[in-house]
Amino acid sequence: MVSTAKRTLEMRLLLGPDETVPVAGRFSYRSDRPFEVEVAFIVRGRTAATWLFARELLLAGLRDEAGEGDVRVWPFRELGGQRRVHIELSTDDSVCELSVRTTELTAWLEQTVAIVPPGDEDRYLDMDTHLARLFAGKSS
Repeated sequence: MVSTAKRTLEMRLLLGPDETVPVAGRFSYRSDRPFEVEVAFIVRGRTAATWLFARELLLAGLRDEAGEGDVRVWPFRELGGQRRVHIELSTDDSVCELSVRTTELTAWLEQTVAIVPPGDEDRYLDMDTHLARLFAGKSS
């Protein structure tokens, strides 16, 4: 049986030092894909982009700067004292910078940890099924 944790979090797309746009981030986690997190970014009711990245990256980014390359995550505190997590997504063409409230992201990540504790991911991964899908040309 596959267990899931899904939650839509209010995020901010950073356009400049003092300019942001609200974006919904639909965070999804599945026990049969224990290493990955899927985030669908929703703008005006439509999915603008979907990214997959390591759950471990988000967990590490709650405490310190984490990641290199396409996805980087780090904690920061706003001038008013609110704690947020900054998520930077890069492609060859552009960089997208978003932030989310630390308390909201932490609450969702705690749900994923209750489903699959960090370090136990291998016990939940059905490698035979994933290899069969890969060889059949299917990604999900």
